[in-house]
Amino acid sequence: MIVWQAASFGLLEGEPKGFIERAVAFIKHLPEAVQSFIEKLPAPMQLNWQELLFVALLVTLLYWFLKASFFKPLVAVMDQREQDMNAGAEAKAMAAAMIEQRSAEYQSKLRDLRNRAFGHRKTLADAASKERQALLDATRTQAQSERTAAMDQLGLQAASAKTELMAQVDLLAESMAQQLLKQA
Repeated sequence: MIVWQAASFGLLEGEPKGFIERAVAFIKHLPEAVQSFIEKLPAPMQLNWQELLFVALLVTLLYWFLKASFFKPLVAVMDQREQDMNAGAEAKAMAAAMIEQRSAEYQSKLRDLRNRAFGHRKTLADAASKERQALLDATRTQAQSERTAAMDQLGLQAASAKTELMAQVDLLAESMAQQLLKQA
């Protein structure tokens, strides 16, 4: 209906000339148009200013009542929850920092222990290498002395065997010579 009245004033035609004059005339005529629109509504839908004011007062009272009895405690609970979450986040951050610090200390101690273990292992390996070398040298010396003793003993045995063999050769030669002489 308001659109029809706006069209009757020529506001929807888009003519730039005299637009402001027509808009002012429309605004002046707007309360009469709204009043005629309300009067044309059926009886239960017509607005009663006293009832409208009473409903606005009831809504305002309901708002203040709900604000005091419902929203205030709800907001307090939500604020407390947010504070608890922030405190939890701070505690979590402190715990994470402490864990990070302890982890760094642990890594440092572990690195030191590994270095010490490596040094100890190297010392043990050097000692074992020296002991092995000393054992090998002792074994070589002992083997050399046993070899020399065995060579000396072999030389003595060879000389003894040679003298024995020469003695047997002489005896055998003599025996053969007597045998030949007997046969001849």
